[in-house]
Amino acid sequence: ARERPYCYCAGVIRWPRAIANHLDRAGGRMLLGLGASLWFSAKHREPHRIRWTTGAWVHEYRDAKIPNAVLGAAPPYEAFVAEARDVFLYGYEPKEGDVVFDIGAGVGAETLLFSRLLGKTGRVIALEAHPDTYRWLVRLCALNKLDNVISLPFAASDIDREVVISDVEDYVANTLLGADDKGITIAARRLDGVANDLGIDSIDFLKMNIEGAESAALLGMETIIRRTRHVCVGCHDFRADRGDPETMRTKSFVQAYLRDHNFSLAERDSPHPWVRDYVYGVRL
Repeated sequence: ARERPYCYCAGVIRWPRAIANHLDRAGGRMLLGLGASLWFSAKHREPHRIRWTTGAWVHEYRDAKIPNAVLGAAPPYEAFVAEARDVFLYGYEPKEGDVVFDIGAGVGAETLLFSRLLGKTGRVIALEAHPDTYRWLVRLCALNKLDNVISLPFAASDIDREVVISDVEDYVANTLLGADDKGITIAARRLDGVANDLGIDSIDFLKMNIEGAESAALLGMETIIRRTRHVCVGCHDFRADRGDPETMRTKSFVQAYLRDHNFSLAERDSPHPWVRDYVYGVRL
């Protein structure tokens, strides 16, 4: 499968399109990267190097290296992790030495933030199911030397099995499908099994954002959930409200499951429905 670009709308270099397209190929990318580096250094008022390597434009800021398939589309560190800070850290901010499970890690914005918060003594277990997105995650971790991160190419589910994931252009919308649907066949694991394999007996913070598969994922962690302190689970009722399958409507199940496992729950008031569908919990 081809690797898709992801874009955070940071703006692109304002060269004539024809010139940029001509240079965006082997032999011209060094010059294109040099021009982009100078332009973005002036724009952000700090050193900023852009170079093409291993199939990506790597944007090197002072405090992070952000890969992107699109030249100029990777923002500085604080902008890259801004949504992660706002959405996922509403109820709890992981601390040095914590163990964090990042389920649905995407291209690594939350993983990068968690890794920086945990320090050398913490651990991030990052699961990303879609193969293309997983490669971007691995690339970001390698570029930033996130030695406290373990990246795993699995979906989270109630049993170990093969599942089918969609393959759409917008990577954040990919979701698990029925067995007969067209998509990419991938491996799914119970989080209890993942934790056991890694010798992890407790979780300080569980972040889960997996586009409607959260019910099955929670059922696959019946043991480790009892030794989990804080949770942030993204539910997707808003997608069912706008016409996606009713299987996306998981909020009631997630709330009941967490209450049954002794969590006190909170939600957020927000103009954005996807934010209102997040469930935050702390163990009583």
